Order: sequence, then C-alpha cells, then structure tokens
Amino acid sequence: MYRVTVRNGWNGAEHTIHSENLNDTKLLTAKITRNIDSIDSFQFSISPKSPYYNDFKGMTTFVKVTISKRNQVLFEGRVLPTTDSMATSGEFNKEITCEGLLAFLHDSTQDYYALANNDLKSFLQHMIDVHNRQVDAFKKIKLGQVTVTSPSDNVYKSIDDSKTTYETIKDKLITKYGGEIRLRHEPDGLYLDYMPEIAIQSNQEIRLASNLLSIKRTIDPSAMYSIIKPLGARAETTTQADEGNTDISQPRLTIETVNAGSPFLVSQKLVDQIGRVVHPEVWDNVKVASILKSKGQAMLDSQREIKEQFQVTAVDLSLLSGMTVDSFECGNYHQTINPLMGIDERLRIVGQSLDLCEPLNSTLSIGDKLLGQADYEALIKKQGEAIDEIKSRVAAQTAKIVTISNELGEIGSIKEAQSTQDELIKELQEQVQKLQEQTVGDQYYEGSIIDVSEFQGTINWSQVVSGGLALSIIRVQSGSSHIDGTYTANIPNAISAGANYAVYAYFSALNAADAEIEARDFYNRATSAIGSRKQPRFWMIDVERNSVTSGTLSAAVTAYMNKLNALGIPDSKIVIYVSNALYRSIDVSRTQIWIPSYGANDGTISNSKKPLYPYDLWQYTSVGRVSGISANVDMSTDPSDRFKKTYLTKG
Repeated sequence: MYRVTVRNGWNGAEHTIHSENLNDTKLLTAKITRNIDSIDSFQFSISPKSPYYNDFKGMTTFVKVTISKRNQVLFEGRVLPTTDSMATSGEFNKEITCEGLLAFLHDSTQDYYALANNDLKSFLQHMIDVHNRQVDAFKKIKLGQVTVTSPSDNVYKSIDDSKTTYETIKDKLITKYGGEIRLRHEPDGLYLDYMPEIAIQSNQEIRLASNLLSIKRTIDPSAMYSIIKPLGARAETTTQADEGNTDISQPRLTIETVNAGSPFLVSQKLVDQIGRVVHPEVWDNVKVASILKSKGQAMLDSQREIKEQFQVTAVDLSLLSGMTVDSFECGNYHQTINPLMGIDERLRIVGQSLDLCEPLNSTLSIGDKLLGQADYEALIKKQGEAIDEIKSRVAAQTAKIVTISNELGEIGSIKEAQSTQDELIKELQEQVQKLQEQTVGDQYYEGSIIDVSEFQGTINWSQVVSGGLALSIIRVQSGSSHIDGTYTANIPNAISAGANYAVYAYFSALNAADAEIEARDFYNRATSAIGSRKQPRFWMIDVERNSVTSGTLSAAVTAYMNKLNALGIPDSKIVIYVSNALYRSIDVSRTQIWIPSYGANDGTISNSKKPLYPYDLWQYTSVGRVSGISANVDMSTDPSDRFKKTYLTKG
C-alpha cells in the first residue's frame, strides 16, 4: 500500500526500500507524524538485510513515502544524522529520523529589515528572497498562494537577524496574523503557500460501525478561571539568574488604583460555576492602570479555555481496493459520527500518525477546539442525553425479552422466542462492545507529565498521584558539582506513593571526559536513592546549553550516553531533553527526544508553540500547577506512540 524510496543527493536515482512486494528487506518499523502547525517527520528502522542499509547520509539523503495505489506523496524529506543500534537480542538495525522539506527554511537566517506600507505577500516575498540568496539551488523557494491579509497593511514591520527563516515566518506572520504554511514540491521547484487554512471538506465519514475503531474524547476544563489578576510592566528590568531564577527588583503595575483598591477582576457567574480560581496575566508593555484593567476585563469576558480533542483510530477506506472516498489528510475536515458519545459534526484532523507497517490503522487527533463555558455545559448535556437514550433502548429490549419468555407455551413458540432472544442478546452484546471501544488508554498511565527538582520544594507525592499523574521526572544533579537538594526524598517518596517516575541530570560537561564523570555521578547518586525499589522508566540527560569548551557538544553527549551504557543503562532507557537551538548539535537518532517550547508560557497548551523539530515529548510550560506542589512546575504533553508504549504503559 505504501512505497518508500531513498535517493542520495537531490537529483540522485531513487531506490525502493519498502513496498508490499518486498519481504525480508521491508522496513521493520515506519511511522509518519504530521501536525498542521509543525514540520512533518518520518521515523523508521531498517534491517541490515536491506541492500541500502548503509546508504543513509545525514542531511543529503532524501526519503519519499508514496501511496502506491494513487501515486500520492505522503512525505518527502531529508535524513537527519543516524547511528546503528543493537537490541538486547543481539540484532542490529538502523534507526532513522527524517524531517519534511519545510525544514529547508531552517537552513537560512534573516537579515535585519524594516519597512512600512507593505502587504503580507511582499513581506513574505522578502523573507524568501533572503533565504534563496543563502541556500543550495534545490532549496530555493518560489512564492505560491498567499491569501492571508492584514486589516492594516500599512503598519511598520521589522525582522531581526537572530532567527532562521522558519522561525521568523512563524513569529512575524503566523503568530501575529494567523494562517498556515505548506511547502509544495512541484515539477518546476518548491512553492510556499500561506493561507488562512490549508484544508478541504472531505467526503469520507468517520463513523461508528463503519471505519471508526476507537475514539477517546478529552475535555480539559482545568484551565478555566473565575478571577483574573492583571499585571503590567515593572518599573525596572529584571536580572535573570542561573536556571530560571529571577531577581525581582520592582513590583509590577496592578489595577488597584482604578479598581476600588482590589488587584483582582471577578466573574461572579464563573465563581458560581467553578468556584474561586485565580489566574495571573502579564502584559509587560502596559504602563497605565486603566488600560491594564480594560485588557484584563476583556480577557476575562472572552475566556474560552476548555479544550476538547478526540484521539481516533480509524480505517482509511481510501487504502482499500475499490473504494473511491477521500483519504485522511492532516488539516482536512471529516464528518465524525458516534451516537453513543453524542458526536455528529464536522471535525478537523489536526494531527496524524501513520503506521506504514500496519497500514489500515491511522491514529488521528481531531477537533482540538476551545469551548466556552456555555459550550461545555451543552456538551455535557448532549452526552447525558445520548447515554439516557442507550439506557432506554436497553430497557426496552430487556422488557421485550421478559414478555416473550412469559408468553412461551409451545415448542415452536419456544424456538421462535429463543431465536428472537438470541438476536436481542447479540444486539446488546454489540452495543456493549461499541461502548467499550469508546474508552482507550486504560493500559497507560493518564494525567499530568511533570519534572521536578529542589525548585518545587517539599512535595506531597500522595496528592500528586491521586490528582492524576502519568509521569514525574525527578532531578538528581546539575553537572557533577551541584547535587539536587530534594532528590533523596523525592525518589523514595514518589515510589512509595505509586508514581510512575524517571530521573534526570542537567548537562554541564566541558568535554567528553567530563561528561563521563557526570554520567557516573548521576548513576551512582540515583541508584543509591533508589536502592532495591522500583526502577525508573528512563534516565534523562538535560541538554539546555552548550557548556563544552573542548571538542563538540555532540561528542560530549555521546560520551555521556556511552558511559551510561557501560553502567548498564541501554539506549532504550535513555531520553535526551534538548532545546530547539541545540537540536542539530547532537545525535538525536539513538534515543527518544523531549523538547521544550513555550510560546506564551501561561500554563495552557492552547497558547503554547509546538517544537520546531520531531519530538517524543513536548514540554509546553514552566508555570504549570498540580495538586501536592505549591510552586510552579514544568509540564509536558503530546507523547509519541513509542514514548507511551515504552514509558507510560502500566505494569
């Protein structure tokens, strides 16, 4: 159903490495990840039996995935640096990660530029011109469809020279004016489109008892608040200290002088519904109390913070012979129908994970919308009505069975009644099965994913676990010289409370030899605290800055991992936490990757920006709040399938 080809160099000859006609040389695993607001990625593993096993070269080898039946390209991109790996069984394979062609926009940086009286199309054209002057010929881009507009195109616009072209487009256009971008590979070159929404209204339904295998609805009202505390600019700038501490020299502007002495704005309606929940919101550029109050009131009044999303497993009927319906495409809208959950609406695919080795199963993230309080209440009512209808149908069927049983008299009637009863029982069993299919994830730990250190102070682990915890990653050290002051309490207390946990160390090595020392100290300190208790799910290396003064960062991180290997920690038990800025400076092929990317950093996922590179876990805020921890806490979300299966599986 899928064909995967590889070529060395942009114009190199293509060779097939995966198709339904290949047997022993097929890819071992293969998964495409697509999201509407990030660069596509393709991760696969290949056996040494493949004649092309050694043909992969970082950044210059290109991979393409095509639906054979329709000759439709699903993914095209380049290979990131790779390494071989050996499983505990002794079998070798190569794990390869690819990034989509949109990543070409990371290969250039923008020049300083300022202008006024210019529309968005001209602004984007300038960015592309700067990009094209710096890159290889095959990476040059032409401007395609640009339909996003600004209500006031004559405003002043500027670009600094500290970001890549991709980051600049996201920051200066998408964040400010909305819209989506895509890169098209046409016969005459690459085209960049910038449109309000890149989508079609698909004719293919996602329907229970047709192609819908399972569905899980996630509704998160925890970000709702009934009281807002607006905060403005400081009188003086702040000094940033090591690892995020802030020396606050002056308080922020509040609204007390224009709000009867109170710094808070209150929605009594929301207080009646959810209680007193306070949310601080900062406007760094506001220096007038009356303006600050109006901004705070507008935000409180327009609050739409309940997020609804569906995780769906469905059969893509377009892959089956004889079917002419539309395929699943990230960004497209599909009518989604499940009467048992009260769902019958057009929902958009905002994320997609395609497993090429199990081609009939496609995991989709659909919906991803914010609900107001009234919408939320209507949704809960609709769900209740759907459940009541099912109960009514079951009660009616049960009554019919009882009536038939009471009217039995003759053998013929008995047989007829028994046949009818069997049919009804079968129908009920099917209903129960469908209901069971609505709940997925019972095999996984559900809840918050947090990382903690001495900055969180004393933690009530029983409250953390009972409040809903999927995973907690506990810091052990920062470099070798700084030992975390709480890890000796956090590790045993987390284990005693039944927490699913891992451990991590902040990377501060100066060279490869220094990295080995850090790895050894990390291992010795953690194992001492763990003792004979439950072992951590993984050991995480926290690479947030390049501290290396001799050699390369990549070599030092590799030495750190190799030392952990020598101490008995395999690559499958190691995770690397790395910033977007350092992603390309290390080997990301050996382990699962965790990337921080905050955006507004207000504690919500909806106002956060996804990482620029493929990831297995996304840390979206440093100001999260969970029960049992009084301080702010780092929180993560959107684990990949392999992360869930490896580190969030129960048992």
